[in-house]
Amino acid sequence: MTSVYKQDTSYPEAPGRGFGWMVGQPLFSGIVAFCAFEAAFYFAYRYGMSFGHATSSPFWFPDSVLLCALLLARPRWWWLIILAPLPIRLLVAVPVETPFWFLLATFAIDSAKGLLGAIVLRRCLAYPFRFETVREFVLYFVFAVLIIPAAAATLGAAARYALGFAYWPAWEQWFLGNALAHTVVTPLIFYWVIGAPRISLARWTEAALLTTGLIVSGYAAFEPDSSRTVFAEPLFYVPVLFLFWAAIRFGTLGTSGAVAVLSFFVVSAGLNGHGPFAGDSARDTAIAVQYFILLRAVPFYLVAVLIEEKQSVERVLRESESRFQNMANTAPVLIWMSGADRLREFFNQGWFEFTGRTLDQERGAGWAGGVYKEDLGRCLDAYHRAFEARHAFELEYRLRRRDGEHRWILEKGMPRFGPAGEFLGYIGSAIDITERKRAEEANRGLAHVSRLAVVGELTAMIAHEVNQPLGAILSNADAAEILLKSDDPPLHEIHEILADIRRDDLRAGETIRRTRELLRRRDMQMEPLDLNDIVADVLHLAAGDALRRRVQMRTELASALPVVSGDRVHLQHALLNLILNAMDAMAGKPAAARELTIRTSLDGSGGVEVAIVDRGTGIPAGRMSSIFDSFFSTKADGMGLGLSIARSIIAAHRGRIWAENNPGAGATFRFVLPPIPAGVAPASGRS
Repeated sequence: MTSVYKQDTSYPEAPGRGFGWMVGQPLFSGIVAFCAFEAAFYFAYRYGMSFGHATSSPFWFPDSVLLCALLLARPRWWWLIILAPLPIRLLVAVPVETPFWFLLATFAIDSAKGLLGAIVLRRCLAYPFRFETVREFVLYFVFAVLIIPAAAATLGAAARYALGFAYWPAWEQWFLGNALAHTVVTPLIFYWVIGAPRISLARWTEAALLTTGLIVSGYAAFEPDSSRTVFAEPLFYVPVLFLFWAAIRFGTLGTSGAVAVLSFFVVSAGLNGHGPFAGDSARDTAIAVQYFILLRAVPFYLVAVLIEEKQSVERVLRESESRFQNMANTAPVLIWMSGADRLREFFNQGWFEFTGRTLDQERGAGWAGGVYKEDLGRCLDAYHRAFEARHAFELEYRLRRRDGEHRWILEKGMPRFGPAGEFLGYIGSAIDITERKRAEEANRGLAHVSRLAVVGELTAMIAHEVNQPLGAILSNADAAEILLKSDDPPLHEIHEILADIRRDDLRAGETIRRTRELLRRRDMQMEPLDLNDIVADVLHLAAGDALRRRVQMRTELASALPVVSGDRVHLQHALLNLILNAMDAMAGKPAAARELTIRTSLDGSGGVEVAIVDRGTGIPAGRMSSIFDSFFSTKADGMGLGLSIARSIIAAHRGRIWAENNPGAGATFRFVLPPIPAGVAPASGRS
């Protein structure tokens, strides 16, 4: 049975272990397994029936053999396993006073008991041949040792009552025989027959010493010529020490074997009337033997299962920790862990290779020694604020590499919580983003150059916007001078002239201010913005150029739009690039067809959408996917930077941008920015 069982270890998908001819295994091995079952049941039944009706067998061995066979076979073959013992029950010699109907009744009761036990164990236990958790052992004990034997004893005692025996003594004998079989014999078959132990030579040596000690102490406690007649004698408790040894060192495997050895001595002493069983009636002796074994076996099984469960949890934790450490050490990022005290306690191999430092140097707060001095305060402040709030954090700082260079690091941390929700600390990862920071700096420089190029394109418009108010100021000043030379200067007209001068001065100053903002190179500064205001500012800048190109611009601005978080100058730059691109697309069109519409609205996700609609040539279908790529342009003299920079700016604002051809003519460029959630302050700082 053991070899066949090892060929199919899944359960319950392939529960036919042991009966190979039933599950597609070679016919010969199946026949051997079936013959082994029949032989085991024969000897078990013959031993059980060797006792008279007055005293039941202390272990009803056939129960254990039948239950194990049912658990090994697939359910569709259970009928054969149930019927196979019937000839044995009818042909084996039994006490002459046993009627035929009683044999059939016990056959039916034992068959139903085995079937019910197999069904319950299959449903309740993931693997019914091992007690790997306390829950599994308790379920096994409750159903296989208590409830099902008690129900079977109710019917069995009724059958014996019909033979003239007292009902409750018969019930007690029947119940204890069944319960003790599943307490001692069934686990012994589970662990030593179905799953033969595989342990090292050193463990076998320890097992041999344990078995020797148990045999010696068992013989001393229950020796034939013993004069001890009560269980209070100290020698009766010496085997208990070896039971503890078996449970602690060998778990359920050792306990099942140790309980079987102890049961052998106890049953031998009971059958022969030795020691504390001397002078008692056969019935009283059987009951005493059963209670003695049952009350000692169950607690030690529970101790063994508790120890195995604890060891299993510890093993899983060690394996999990080992897997985590292996994964962390092979991960292409720097990984760290901290406790609830804010001190870092773990770093992966990548961290040590990057910093060139050891665990002792980095542990606790030592890791902060590698942070760039100017970044340290900001870094620690964000770190401690995250600990106080128990939320995830993300920060950028410079960390010294093993060669002494300070590299930009992007670090992310997530809080860790235990099963009960208790805060355990943080786990974090970090990556080197120095090259990305350099690329961002290069992009900022490129964007600045692009703005200079845009302003160069608008030079005529800017000159017009400035010269017009300056000319008006000069004319008004000349007029005021003439009026002041008169004998009776009209003061109200002079006041109006001065007001006009002030308005023209502010107009020229505003034009210069907008132009200077667009030209200035600076980091991104996020603030609450109304995109309608951004559109108005850009249209004011582009109005002169649109007039020169004879492009008619109109707006469709939605009211009450939510504010967004953004940088005013960068968004102006992105929108101006899109507007200039749209006007370029209409350069070859008749003047009457050059119409540009700027529209703002809410999109379906609640974001704020800006659409720039032109009536130009549109975008060739094969180039739609490349329209935002750097240095890609459909214009002969284009640099291919305007749309690429616009995309980078929108992406930096956590938005999205796309283009599509219009059904009639031209194209529409759209971008959407997320609104600032109510009650949340906009993020600010460096980009």
